[in-house]
Amino acid sequence: MALNDIVFQKQNGGMGRTAPNEDPISGLIIAANGKLAALPATLDPVNGLGIVKISFYEQLAQTYEIGAIKEPADDADYAANAIDYYVREFFRMSPTGTLYLAVKLTGEVSGDDVKTLQNYTEGKIRQIGILTASAANIAAYQSAATALETEHKPLSILFTTNGDGTALAAYTEENGHVQAGRCNVSQLIGCDLDPALLERLGDFGYYGCIGTLLGAVSKAMVHESIAWVQKFPLGLTMPSLITGDLVKEISTGNQNLINGNRYIFVRTHVGEADNYFNDSFTYDVATSDYGFIENVRTMDKATRGIRTNLLPNLNAPLYVDAATGKLRPDTVAYLETVASKALEDMEKAGELSGYRAEINPEQNVLATSQLEVQIKNVPVGVMRRVLVKIGYTTQI
Repeated sequence: MALNDIVFQKQNGGMGRTAPNEDPISGLIIAANGKLAALPATLDPVNGLGIVKISFYEQLAQTYEIGAIKEPADDADYAANAIDYYVREFFRMSPTGTLYLAVKLTGEVSGDDVKTLQNYTEGKIRQIGILTASAANIAAYQSAATALETEHKPLSILFTTNGDGTALAAYTEENGHVQAGRCNVSQLIGCDLDPALLERLGDFGYYGCIGTLLGAVSKAMVHESIAWVQKFPLGLTMPSLITGDLVKEISTGNQNLINGNRYIFVRTHVGEADNYFNDSFTYDVATSDYGFIENVRTMDKATRGIRTNLLPNLNAPLYVDAATGKLRPDTVAYLETVASKALEDMEKAGELSGYRAEINPEQNVLATSQLEVQIKNVPVGVMRRVLVKIGYTTQI
């Protein structure tokens, strides 16, 4: 028995601190795989999902009665531990983030589930993490993201599956999931195989560390790669793949093959004690402008901001020169300024290298009632590889 004492337990979130913008707002859909008999009563049931908004980690147990169970006795305990772990990891990486948690009792997470959660939040979510049994619904995830984008609710989808029993070779062979245009979907196969964690999570320990990944993306400014060594150390105990293979035991050649297949996993760097994500791949092709999560998030933020600023002008008068019928210079100047405002703010924040909004005054808006605005963004680069030329010389 411990000595008599006055014990303090620090609580978090009471000050209501939030991020300065909506970029960190995230969603997490966890498939409980039938291990929970019923959804917790504190979750809002919507189309088969139990949904709740969480502003800080402690809220999970305090308000929604889903807390960590240190010594699981049955499947329900493993599922509760898993929910706790993934939520805790999200807030460890993104303390000022906002998380919409959705729990699905049975079945795979579908594209419709993605739509349900995003529509529940009225389009506020910027990135959704998914924990589901298999990769069967990748195409459906991209279709859902494409449909949501047409409704002005764009997002990135990060998913992980159960890799227990999967051979390492499955991830070193050519990845057929990579397809042109599949820019809103990324697959995580990295996890933490800490024995103490596996004891609490059971089978859920052989899914990727989706809370960690989702939290890193939430924390990152839209132009930042989650593989940035200085900003995104992960602090995992035993970085591994969901196959059960420890990263330190996987050859460099196989790590290169896995990386070339555009999977996201956890790696180490010589000279650094911590561990990090290997990159920020989407499942688009390598030559695409949207081959990385930061490319997609930056463009999504730009389109959201431009629409917000232009929307009050929808159906507004368009003044033309009486002699030519073309747009007047003052009309062009005003609308270019409106369209540029969000991009100007992004450039000031370091999220864009530059931008230009152009409106051709020769447009015949009287005939079409349509205004065409050309937006050109110059992105921020990512230093993925450094070539250092070093040698001796007789003089400097």
